[in-house]
Amino acid sequence: MTATVPPDGEEATRLAHWDMTPIFPGLESAEFRDAFAAIAADIGELRRLCDQYGVRKRDSNLIDPTTLAGFAAVTEHMNLLSDRVRTVSAYLTSFVSTDSRNDLAQAKLSELQGQLVALRQLDTRYDAWLGSLDIDMLIARSPLAQAHAFALRQAAEAAQHQMSESEEDLAAHLNLSAGTAWAKLHGNLTSRLTATVRMPGGEDRTLPMSAVRGLALDADGAVREAAYRAEIAGWETAALPLAAAINSIKGEVNTLCARRAWKDPLDAALFANAMDRDALAAMQHACTEAFPDFRRYLRAKARLLGKQILPWWDLMAPVGGAAGSRPWRFDEATRFLVEQFRSYSPRLAELAARAIDERWIDAEPRDGKRDGAFCMSVRADESRVMMNFKPSFGSMQTMAHELGHAYHNLNLAKRTPLQRHTPMALAETASIFCETIVTNAALAVA
Repeated sequence: MTATVPPDGEEATRLAHWDMTPIFPGLESAEFRDAFAAIAADIGELRRLCDQYGVRKRDSNLIDPTTLAGFAAVTEHMNLLSDRVRTVSAYLTSFVSTDSRNDLAQAKLSELQGQLVALRQLDTRYDAWLGSLDIDMLIARSPLAQAHAFALRQAAEAAQHQMSESEEDLAAHLNLSAGTAWAKLHGNLTSRLTATVRMPGGEDRTLPMSAVRGLALDADGAVREAAYRAEIAGWETAALPLAAAINSIKGEVNTLCARRAWKDPLDAALFANAMDRDALAAMQHACTEAFPDFRRYLRAKARLLGKQILPWWDLMAPVGGAAGSRPWRFDEATRFLVEQFRSYSPRLAELAARAIDERWIDAEPRDGKRDGAFCMSVRADESRVMMNFKPSFGSMQTMAHELGHAYHNLNLAKRTPLQRHTPMALAETASIFCETIVTNAALAVA
């Protein structure tokens, strides 16, 4: 017998869906239509300002009154526009990431991505312009530039890795049918992928892949093994288009990095994340040195499970006494998070309580919803967290981690978009810390 059912029976029906109505009442509301239309108008105004002040690569690095006025006008408008794009983009992402079959949201997101090609072209001109200027002099003469010093120096350096303006314009247009299109295919395909799990009792359960992956945390080893085998079989059915998507995305990256005179794609990624190779090497070395400890842990875990070697389907098996192995319901996990966050910081606890009360979290695994978890900034101090909750200690850790990103966004709320860009190594610090708070507390309770 085959039945298509939600994971964990009644538990799934109680899991939260995020509430986006405080942002806009709906995709067809006047408020959303006005905000969407304003983006095109704002991009047009930004182009007018860039043309007025000659914002593009130039021969003179002179910082005169016209340059200062142009910098202020263009930078302030870019910050304003970026905030508006963030809100509309996050709103649309909230729909397509949780329901890839929402045709209206998909169409509006595609339309927005088309409009943003023009914004990327203007961003490129802005960086090229900054690369032509005496940045130190600009920072010395402009309080606005001083407040954005790091971002301006990064932009000026990025300008040294630009192709010609016409080539960059072409790359921005082609990206819509290249990397962006392949990434969209990957997301839409994986969100609709299902797998049939043969449960220990003999029943076949057809589940979204996100729910199948969640069974890796099940307390029953037979369920974990069945889910693992179903997952592998499910991914095999989509292997060809997913390989094409990944190869095409990386092919675009490799081609553009070479044309932009980066040593290799790693150099471009390190620059984008404000790191150097020595720092990365130190991090990799620390990981390598820790491998023996991880291997000892995995061997110990195998022994706890009564096995000589730990199979793949037991990598995430819940162990560790009452905290690690017992189920954690969503409502119980949220209460525990707030309580433990408060032991460190009332402000952090208030953020978590607000996220729960105002329904910032979308927790239910379901067909059409993407796998994994993320936190996105929406506007001001508001974020939204997407995850695929399984009543487990691991899912509670994931929620703590993503709320750490929301707390980071809270602390960045008063910064401008140009100031908010956060390198990956820094972006994960608050999240890892929040996850550690909850993990240590749960182990202590156990």
